[in-house]
Amino acid sequence: MVELTLAHWLYLFFMAAVVVTMFLRKDTPLICLIGALCVAWAVTKSFIGAVQAVFNAIVVTAVELMGIVVVISLMVALSKQMERSGAAAVLISILGKPIKGPKSAFWFVGIITAILALFIWPTPSVALLGSLLVPVAVSAGLSPVATGVSIAIFAYGISLTTDFVIQGAPTLTAKAAGISVGQVMSAMVPLIITWAVIAIPLTYFFTMKANKGYDPKKDIEIFGESILKDKNLKHSTLAKVEAVVVALTFLVNIILMLALKLRGGDATALLGGSAALLLVVFTLIQYKSEGLEVGVEFLRDGFMFGVKIFAPVFAIAALFYMGGGPAKAIFGESGRELLFDLCKALAQKVPLNRFAVAPMQAVIGAITGLDGSGFSGLPLMGTLAGGLSVAAKVRADVLAALGQLTAVNTGGGTIVPWALIAVAGVTKTRPEEIARKNFVPVVLGFVGATIVAMILM
Repeated sequence: MVELTLAHWLYLFFMAAVVVTMFLRKDTPLICLIGALCVAWAVTKSFIGAVQAVFNAIVVTAVELMGIVVVISLMVALSKQMERSGAAAVLISILGKPIKGPKSAFWFVGIITAILALFIWPTPSVALLGSLLVPVAVSAGLSPVATGVSIAIFAYGISLTTDFVIQGAPTLTAKAAGISVGQVMSAMVPLIITWAVIAIPLTYFFTMKANKGYDPKKDIEIFGESILKDKNLKHSTLAKVEAVVVALTFLVNIILMLALKLRGGDATALLGGSAALLLVVFTLIQYKSEGLEVGVEFLRDGFMFGVKIFAPVFAIAALFYMGGGPAKAIFGESGRELLFDLCKALAQKVPLNRFAVAPMQAVIGAITGLDGSGFSGLPLMGTLAGGLSVAAKVRADVLAALGQLTAVNTGGGTIVPWALIAVAGVTKTRPEEIARKNFVPVVLGFVGATIVAMILM
């Protein structure tokens, strides 16, 4: 039996408080800081130790997320330079041809990002395509938040959740469950189809309803004049050359990622380095002797944006990291994975039949996803599927796939704000806004997938 302590109950209470606060459309960082202090006090048994742990948690969170923050900041810096040179307007005029309005923009941006995300995972895909496609979508009349919702629901909700190409997620799940990767992937197909049939149309409906009356002019200050399409606009030679070079560079990046099998952080590093190099080259070409000073201005703007967007996320994630995988990095040897303890305790209390274990697996999966990773809970999901399937006499592959669906979908980047920072970065919005828009469709999709899982077991 898992022994639950005061720290576990405080962690559970503040997790619920954060969810309720988000549902009420209020900001959560201060709630999370208070929660982090209380949980840390319960863990360390010392107020001074708790105060230090809050700071340590924020630092650990910043270190964990810094790669994404830096690549987004560099991409924003490059986009600022491209806006000044006119290259951004050239790319928008070219990439925007298949997009005829906000409705087509929703589907085009989401599907294209999802396809690439299957091969190099969502975060580098979002950083790459987002910086190019988001201004196009905005210029077509799709608001930045709506664009972020589209990217999240397709790239993370479908591509990362299934992970059919790279197969990192199903491999983790299958090994822990004691079954083959193919079994998990096969069982995932009807579940993800059910989820998508429910979640995506609802997301589209709510997004288009909220998008009515949106005027790109209101976001000129954020995205620049280039989002206002002008067919008579004359582009300079430098703008055309830079647009071609930037597009080709990122195309080469994609080829290298596929050829060298660069994933996750390695792929992100390639993108970030390429963005920095492009920024240096074209800033110096455009501004010559003044390039050194102007380049610093672009970098400052990019990183100021990054800090502005992501600073609240550090505070939010600090609470959840205290009870997740990074707990020992925060507390030392006294750190415990409170989140997984709570999940195990829940599993021990639920009666064992298909109508109980399927909802329980779905709920536990979603809870493990609250750490913002999605993948960290997969070994637990696989282990539970293997054990519960024998006790309840149900199919382990379906149970494992259901746990993977809710864990990765939640923590991988649909309804957890601290997992949405890449999407928020490229759309220049707040991750909480995107999370709120996704919440109801995603959860209803989980309900549908759980019902189908019970039938298939």
